[in-house]
This record gives sequence, structure tokens and C-alpha cells, in this order.
Amino acid sequence: MSAETGEVRWVPVREVGEVRMGKQLSPASRAAAGQMPYLRVANVFEGDIDYRDVNYMGFSVAEKKVYALRPGDILLNEGQESLANVGRSAIYDGAPGAFCFQNTLIRFRVTAEVVPGYAQAVFVNWRRMGNFARVAEKTSISHLGASRFAKMMFPLISANEQLRIVEILNSLTESELVERQNIAKLRAVEDGVMSALLQRKSRFRADVDGVEYVNCGSVMEMAGGFPLGQADVNPSGRYPIIGSSGQAGKGNRRLTSGPTIVIGRVGEGGVGSVRFVSEPAWVTDNALWVRDFAPGWIPEFLAIYLGWFDLRKLRSQTGQPLITQGAINGVSIPRFGLAEQRRIVRVQQAWEEERRASRLHLDKLRTLRNGILDDLFSGKARPTATPTVAA
Repeated sequence: MSAETGEVRWVPVREVGEVRMGKQLSPASRAAAGQMPYLRVANVFEGDIDYRDVNYMGFSVAEKKVYALRPGDILLNEGQESLANVGRSAIYDGAPGAFCFQNTLIRFRVTAEVVPGYAQAVFVNWRRMGNFARVAEKTSISHLGASRFAKMMFPLISANEQLRIVEILNSLTESELVERQNIAKLRAVEDGVMSALLQRKSRFRADVDGVEYVNCGSVMEMAGGFPLGQADVNPSGRYPIIGSSGQAGKGNRRLTSGPTIVIGRVGEGGVGSVRFVSEPAWVTDNALWVRDFAPGWIPEFLAIYLGWFDLRKLRSQTGQPLITQGAINGVSIPRFGLAEQRRIVRVQQAWEEERRASRLHLDKLRTLRNGILDDLFSGKARPTATPTVAA
């Protein structure tokens, strides 16, 4: 079945590897003997597996032979609420037999003709191009289905070409990893610098070490946002729509003429988030916004301080994550002069510019990777040379 160099043979997935669904979780399996850690959808991300947050269920000796994972096995998300995430995949790199897998995942175990890294690159490209979404069964939860996956046509090329493609993509992955590490280092250094500048002492103490503190409620007046539906949503609208988790689109109506600060009021992902918004915008009802600032305060400085302070610590610990105006109003803010506030803003802007440059480089690497995937899998290019990545 192997392909010759320069040849692409299109064969069903089931002919180049074993396709298997995992074991179904049941009340009986939770209490059964032979408890083993198993991987599920929550553990499998694109190109990465999180082995920390795992659950356990019972596997018999025979079941362990069927469902135990080996290095090189590829796990794909079988079902997802988001259709775009169906087929998200990663290569298992744990110890042989250390984990099993649940039926929310599909395992693909390659034959001798296929390199695992090449197969996973094919699956990444299929998900990116919408191939999985097109074949998935679409209900409240979208399902790829083992049988539908097994019938998809796989581009089989020679082993040498597969290895070369993996080498090319790994070089880009390494570059992306280095850039992400640089961004993380920048953030860590920035946090240290900003901590020194802002001199945080306590959440609610005033007049510490000669620095006067005032309550946030005396510095800015907040109001709640309004429903998204009232923003006159329009992709070509003039005004950004800002919510708890960031920009949620554009619309034709504005609530604030700017500048303002938007604070996430409710929701696991955005509660306590702080965003400085310099332009007119609409604010949704899952967020708070500052309608007025006291004289002698620079809005961007206040946003920097509140973001660094981490308002998420003030959220309610019961029920839905929530932060109230009262809790925010009680936060103590150091009363710096305008010159010092401007200096802190300039320092933060300089760090943000460094991060922006790193993010831009990371985006370019991802674009390059996607372009290479397009060319390789469309036949426009053959894997003969590693691309040069600009520094």
C-alpha cells in the first residue's frame, strides 16, 4: 500500500491505521475493579495532552489490552459543543499502558506505512479546512463518529516525504514555542517592574509608607452595561461592543464616548477583567463601565492599577462568579501625582509594544505554518527544504 516518492495515494483512513472509540463511562465502571486513569475531551488540545486533570474508571484485563494507550497513538475529539473543535487532535507521548481513553475520544493507531506526526498534521489541516465539520453529525453536541472518520480519504505519501513534512512542521513548532516563552518572560518581567512602580501594600489599607491611598469609589463612578441586542449589532458598525470577555463585535450604537474602563462583572472567563477603552463603545450587561472620573486621575493609569491589582480576587465564591460595584469601590488606590501616573502609563505602553511585536511574530509563524500545510497537502510543493524563518 505504500506510496512511491512524489506520488499521493488517496486511501480510506481505516486502511492506514486502526480507528477505535474509547470505553463508555457508566456508574458501574466508576466503582468497578481495575481502576485506571483515562483521557477524555478535556485533556486533548491541538498538539498537546494535559495529563494532570484525569478521571478514573474500571477496566478489566481484556479491556486494558484494547483501550490502553501506546506512544504514537493519535487521540481526536469525537464530540464537541463547538463544531470547530471536532477532530482536535494530539499524539499520546506518555508511558505505554499508563492511560486508557473514554468514548469522547477516537484513537487512531497508525500502520507501518504512516508516521504519527504526519498523520496528526493531516488531521490538523482537516480541522482547519473544515473537513471534520463537514462530515460531523450536527446536534446539540457535534459528533465526528468513528465510522465517518474511518471513511475519510487520507493522502498517503512515501515514508521519506512524511518524515520531511514532520521535520519542517517541527521546526516551525519549535520557533512558535520559543516565541511563546519570550512572551511569557516579558509578562513576568513586566509584572515585576509594575509591582515596583505601583508599590502595592494592601487591598484596603491607606497611608502606607508615606503613600496616600483613596477608595476607588471616590475616584470613579461606575454603571452597568446594557444587553447586546440593544447595540444595533452590525459587522460594519462604527462602535466596538465590549463585554466581560473582550470585544464581542461591532454595532451602530454607543454607550460611552470614551475614554472609559470596562470591568467584567459576571462569568467564569471574564469576571474581574479590566480593559481600557479609549474610543466610543457599547458595553454589554455582563460588564461594568466607568461613566465619570474624578479630577486629577488619568483613566489609563487607573485601568493599569486595577488590572495589576487583580479584581478577580474579589469575586463571589458561591454560585455564578460575580463581582459587585461595592467590592470594587472598596479597593484602595495610591494617590500618585499626574506626572507619576503618566510615567507609569508610558512604562506599561512600552512593555505592551514589546508584547505586540512578539505576538505579531508568532502570528507570522502560524500564517507560515498554515501556508506550508496548504501547499504540502494541495500538491503545490514537495517537502524538500526547511523554510527559513525571519528573526
